[in-house]
Amino acid sequence: MDGGRGGPGSLSLVRLLDEHGAAIYADLRRFYSVDLLAYFRGEMSARAVLALVENLPDDAAVMAALLGGRQAVGWDVHAHILADLVDAVQWNTYVALAQRAKRPGALEKPSPYPRPGKAGGPPERKANPFAAALAADRPHAPQVTPVRASIAVPAAVADRSPEQREAPPFIVN
Repeated sequence: MDGGRGGPGSLSLVRLLDEHGAAIYADLRRFYSVDLLAYFRGEMSARAVLALVENLPDDAAVMAALLGGRQAVGWDVHAHILADLVDAVQWNTYVALAQRAKRPGALEKPSPYPRPGKAGGPPERKANPFAAALAADRPHAPQVTPVRASIAVPAAVADRSPEQREAPPFIVN
């Protein structure tokens, strides 16, 4: 066990917790009955937590968060197939009407069914309630800056690095 401090996968886990800590906490409790605080107590390794997160089902809160937020809840493979089916029916109806219309150019083309994660640009970064709750729970703990700001490694390099060689400056008391 790496005790929640360094080790393979730590940087990846800290990044995920920084962005989606509340969703990860809820999903681990919901699907595995695992308390994420076990990682901070040193009872679980970063690799173990990442393995659980990577194998969460499609309807997990983390998956919705990664796709853009609450509007993505419930969007599994079946929902995407149904949205594709709705689009196909709309286009089929449009083509059939356009063939029979006297002025086919006057018909409005159908717009695709709205899907999560397809909006313009990345979702806004909001405050992390999980990190705030941890900080409130430990009033005497030293303030920890997010990993992105505290490690002098360019994000492009850190993202493609399979594991971190040094432990990140992440302190949990």
